[in-house]
Parts: sequence; structure tokens; C-alpha cells
Amino acid sequence: MMRLLMLLFVIAPLFVPSAHAHTRSQSFSTWTVQGKVLQGVYQVDAYRVTQLSETPQNLLALLTGHLAETVFLTQEGKTCSQRPVLPLHASRGEFRVELRFECPKPFSVVDAHLEMNAFFGVSISHVHYARLDYGQGRVDEIILTQGQSALLVGNSKAGATHSVLSFLSLGFKHVLSGLDHLAFLLALVMLSGSAKRTVLAVTGFTIGHSVTLALVTLGILRPDIATVESLIGFTVAWAAGDALARARGLPEWWGLVGTGGILLLPLFAALMGTPQLSWLVFFGLALFAASMSYARQFDSGRVAPLIATVFGLAHGAGFAGPLLELKIVPGDLFWTLLAFNVGVELGQLSALAVLALGLWLILRTKVSVPQFSYDVVASLLFALGTFWFVSRALA
Repeated sequence: MMRLLMLLFVIAPLFVPSAHAHTRSQSFSTWTVQGKVLQGVYQVDAYRVTQLSETPQNLLALLTGHLAETVFLTQEGKTCSQRPVLPLHASRGEFRVELRFECPKPFSVVDAHLEMNAFFGVSISHVHYARLDYGQGRVDEIILTQGQSALLVGNSKAGATHSVLSFLSLGFKHVLSGLDHLAFLLALVMLSGSAKRTVLAVTGFTIGHSVTLALVTLGILRPDIATVESLIGFTVAWAAGDALARARGLPEWWGLVGTGGILLLPLFAALMGTPQLSWLVFFGLALFAASMSYARQFDSGRVAPLIATVFGLAHGAGFAGPLLELKIVPGDLFWTLLAFNVGVELGQLSALAVLALGLWLILRTKVSVPQFSYDVVASLLFALGTFWFVSRALA
């Protein structure tokens, strides 16, 4: 019964309407290269635009002005002409605009440099994913960061950064820049309780997210991204809350309190007229919480790997977001997926290594750590995960 409820929790996002949500500082652009003209569509979430100004302003005007100042094309040291930024239809919570440049000479004759400096000034961890379509089967996928914010448009192979190393780096940065994924890893370590159990749990998490990362990227599964982001917040809250409940020996029926809270959330949203996820998602999570409240009779070392595997399915769908936006050509998909997944694992191992080093230093130096420190950390993680879950579920 418990496994059936877990499965319901995982597949719930597959039956709800499509939506979009981005929790990291990231943006996307798709460009068409034709003769002397470079035309593209730039996409970014609304929250990122609000960071451009400390005072309330028209967000669309704020975005178009920012892009006009930070995105430009040069050829032979001269700035190419640019048409005013045009707004396009976008999903709720996002902005899409069209950019168009024209240079004096065709790109097949003389290369041009496209500078993409938007949002790097307000977020040091901002990542931009660009796709250049030259036609006749040539497509370049480029990953831009604050340290590398320019790309080459033309016949030179130096313009394409579509390589195993680039996607390895993307997977690595994706994990380390994602606070929700790092918080889940910490909560998972606390739930596991020992080094051996942590290894088993992390292995289960790897299996889970690798499966959905592959299925979503290959187009076999098409989950609702907004629901996936909400579930990621739920995984943090549940893992931290269960770790705290086990450590303090709370009775099993405490889990029913969480079940009631999950069921009250859509009712509250309906009364307030707030957008929310499908009722099926809330119902599935409530069933999961109710069933898992009685799983505390099992040792956490036995539960953690199974839970990590199930929760990894949700995180894997989240990991697939950047790859979906890049629209990678089928011929490159296998190596891209493999490199990205390896990068994700390296990012996880790096985070766990830093945590292990910190614990080792504490033990080595015999620093006195208050007994309530565990409770404080678990409570903070629970509160953070709950905030992510509620805010994303009602966004």
C-alpha cells in the first residue's frame, strides 16, 4: 500500500495542465541566423525582472530597457544595428521578447560577437542558455555565465560550446546553485543518521533522479514543471520533519497533522481565489504523508534509501529543465544527457564532501556543539521546505 501511494505521489505531475516555473537565476534565448540578420526570442521569469529595480516599475518596460543596454552584437569592432525590443505572448509568470540585429556583412563571411550581459549584474550565479539555429541541420547550444557572457555568431567553430565538458559543467553548477537541492541533501543526511546509510540514500537518490532526467529529456514523460518545483519543496520539508520527529521520538499520529495541513491548503487557496496546483497533487501528497506517518516503526536507515529514490524522481524532473529549454538535437542527446548527469553527481559529491569535511573538523577540534543544534537545523530546513512548497503550489 505504501509503495502504491508513493507511486501516486510521483506520477501526479503527469496528469495536470502544463505550466512553467523557474526557481534559479536563469534565462533562455533561441536565435535564427540568416545572412546578415540575427533574430531571437529571449525568455525569463517575472521574478528575475523584479530584481532589476528596488522600486515598483512596469516590468515589461524594465526588461526591454535592460536588454537594450546589455545585449548587443558587434562585427569587426562595430556595433550592428538593433531593432527595438518587441514583447511577445508568454505564459503566466514569464516574459518573452523578440530581439533583432542586422550587421553590414553576412555571418558566413565575417563572424560577429553577441554580448549577453543581461542579469549577470544582479545575480552572480545567473546562467543563460542560448540556442543558435543556422539552418541545414547546424544548431549550436551555448551556456553563458558571468565569466563567459559572449558567444560567436558565424562559421567559426569557436562559437559553439556544445561539448561534453560544457554540459558536465552545467550539471555541476545546476546542483550547487540550487538551494533546494542542497537543502534536500542535508535533510537526507540527517534522516539517514550514519555514513553508511547516507551512501545508500544518496545512491537511491541518484537512481531516482537519473531515471526521470532521462525520461523527461527524451520526451517520454512531460511533467508539469510548476508541480515538480512544488514537490521538490515538499521533499525538503518532509525529510527534515521526519528526521526531527524520529530524533525526538514524536508519536506516529503527528504525521496526520501534516496531512491535514496539506488538505487545508487548496481549500484556503480556493477561498482566497489564489491560483493553485491540481487537487490530485494535494490529495496524493496527503495520502503519502498519512501513510508515511506510520512508517516510523521502521528504522530510518531502512526508510531513507527508499524515500530518497522516490523523491529523486521529482528532483530529476527538475534537473531536466535546462536541457528541455535548449531543445538539443536528437543526435547529441545521449552524450549531452550523460555529461549533464555526471555533472549533477559531481555537484552532489562536492556538496557532501564539504559537509563531511566540516563535521570532521568539528570532531577533530572537539568543538562543543549544543545538543539543540540538530533541532535548530532540522527545523530551519523544515520551515524552508514548507515555504518553497506552499509558495510554489500557490504561485
